[in-house]
Amino acid sequence: MHQRFLAFFKSSDFILIFILVVFFLKGVFLVTIQPIFSGQDETRHYNTLQYLTEPEDAVTEDEKIRKKNTEKLRDKDNFNTYNFSEEIQKTAEATDTEILRSELYNTIRFSPSSEGMNESEINARIWRSYNYYSEPDVAGTTSLYHKTASQIEKLFSDQSILVRFSLIRIFSVLLGTFAVYLSYQIARTIGFSSKVSLILTAILAFQPKFSLYLTNINYDTLLIPTFFLFTYAGVLTLKNGLNWKTISLLLLSILIATETKGTGYILVIALLALIGYLLSEKVKLQAKKVRYGIYGMCFIISLAVISFLFSHFFQIKNLSSVGDYISKTITFNRFVLPSETYWGTLSWVNSSLLSNVTNIIFVIEMVALIGLGLLLFSKKFKLDYPSFLPARKYIFFLIGMIVALQLGVRMADWNTFNYLGGMKMSLGTPGRYFLPNLVSHILLIGVGLGALLAWFKKERYFEPILLTILIGIFSLMMYLIFNVIILRFYF
Repeated sequence: MHQRFLAFFKSSDFILIFILVVFFLKGVFLVTIQPIFSGQDETRHYNTLQYLTEPEDAVTEDEKIRKKNTEKLRDKDNFNTYNFSEEIQKTAEATDTEILRSELYNTIRFSPSSEGMNESEINARIWRSYNYYSEPDVAGTTSLYHKTASQIEKLFSDQSILVRFSLIRIFSVLLGTFAVYLSYQIARTIGFSSKVSLILTAILAFQPKFSLYLTNINYDTLLIPTFFLFTYAGVLTLKNGLNWKTISLLLLSILIATETKGTGYILVIALLALIGYLLSEKVKLQAKKVRYGIYGMCFIISLAVISFLFSHFFQIKNLSSVGDYISKTITFNRFVLPSETYWGTLSWVNSSLLSNVTNIIFVIEMVALIGLGLLLFSKKFKLDYPSFLPARKYIFFLIGMIVALQLGVRMADWNTFNYLGGMKMSLGTPGRYFLPNLVSHILLIGVGLGALLAWFKKERYFEPILLTILIGIFSLMMYLIFNVIILRFYF
């Protein structure tokens, strides 16, 4: 019995549970130390939840405020210029949110007692949580994330906004924990050993932007694990073929993603590519006429679906602007610019470490890219493929996921370039937009490093190098928490 008990603590199941628990507790800690409304677009998303929980007769037509502030009149440092509920606006004032947003180095004011500044006033619930504006500032009221999270707001409606807001943030942490679990399942499914899979999963769990973003109130916190779920279903399909489980997971992930955010429609294109590959494998021994007929049918169906998504989702009409968009936005510097926001280095302090850490990561990525090139195209690996690395079909699938999302984000940015920017600006591509493919990114880095080591017959260094990267990413996360975030808001 004693030996079985010890064996469990050494097993991969226990280590995975440990990683999940640590990620969740880390997320809850981040929820508590980040001031209310400080996350990316959190106020607009939380206002959406409040709007969805309003009773139908809560605000009469006569009570509604007709005035609507336009984007140009809004001041990000002044919540009163937004069409938010009174509770949000007054809570922002009571918690110094506007002061924190207006100056980079402002800190929270503390009360001399054990009770927080204005805490009793906030807990008194004297402010209305209803949207009295005829056109409130909301984000995607039909989104599945908002509909789901609004149930938490409704269930705890008798609690302080501080409680409700924190609980919905913790809901995002739970979604992130599920995403971490899926990352391990993906790594195991494509052929990594349990030990390597655990290390790669831990690296993902401590990726700074992922850790921070999955504590926010934002519909991306549902989109990200949904992309992970589709990735898992995809590699499972490549391994076992289409069956009731894989079909159900693929369709479920697409349904959730498309009901959460427009970016989810990219998964429809990814599914078409996956089905196309499976069909090509099935018919490659058939007669040439049969093969070409099936290929042609698949091409026509894919073209029809892509055209539908192109016209209805992106709604881009000015095709002639593509050259102007590319020349102004997809330069080399702009293309790699998301790296800092993608890794969440938080440049709130003058730190040589944070100034150079993305350069170190960039070097690791380039080395891994060389390894991937050798693995996929060199004659040496065609004859002697490394047994400890995933098969090529999984690698191409992970690359395809990254390409699909990249194209989708760029298409959405091009759409904004045309319609909102007047051909002078674009929405931009902040790093958080690419987090849905973080698992594919981390796994491909692992594959590339392993391939390069196999090229030089140094496979024994694979796990130690991954452990070194894990220590590095863990250290970066801890540095950001204790030397940047806490210092920024509390000292």
